[in-house]
This record gives sequence, C-alpha cells and structure tokens, in this order.
Amino acid sequence: MNARQVLLAAAAAITMFWTGDVPSTSSPLRTLPLQGDIWITGTIQRGSGRYAPGDYTTILLDRPATSPCSDKVVTDILLGVSGTPGATLLLPHLDQRVVVRGRVTCPSSGIQF
Repeated sequence: MNARQVLLAAAAAITMFWTGDVPSTSSPLRTLPLQGDIWITGTIQRGSGRYAPGDYTTILLDRPATSPCSDKVVTDILLGVSGTPGATLLLPHLDQRVVVRGRVTCPSSGIQF
C-alpha cells in the first residue's frame, strides 16, 4: 500500500470511531419465541408488586432478551401457570440460579413464562 492509501484508511477509521459508526461487536439480543417450549437460565426472585399484585416469583435472566410481546428488552420474567402468576412457583429455589423449561405467553400484564 502506498502512503496515500494508508492515510485514507486511517482517516476513515478515525472518522468512524469519532462519529460512532463503528459496527457493534456484541451480538444482537435474541427474541424469545412465543410458541413451543424453551429452556431459559436465570435466578429465581420474589416479586415486589411490579408485575402483579401480591406474592409471586420471577426469573432474572442470565442474559437480556427481546420480548415477543412488546419488542422491548426484558431482564426478568413473571413465572406462572396457565396464564396466571404462580405465587409459590419455584419459591423453594429463591435466589438460586436455575435452568427451567417452559413457554412464553403474553397476558395483558406483559410477558410471562
């Protein structure tokens, strides 16, 4: 490469870095599927009235994902049985990292697993 090509390549790299046009090196978030059983990993937590009234459990995901219900990033998901929050679902495993199998649903309150 001649000196002019090296300068142009360096100028382009600096411009991309300066303007923020550098392609992201992190992988895009996966969207959780709506149909079919899936496996997810995370930590079981006790709900605090944020997603439903009363006592319930959520799973804090190991990795954020995109909700199929709202196309927003989710970090924790309400746990339930057949569309209703399960108050004691996985409560014996509170604050433990688990791998669970289930199905994502979209009740009116948001995403549920």
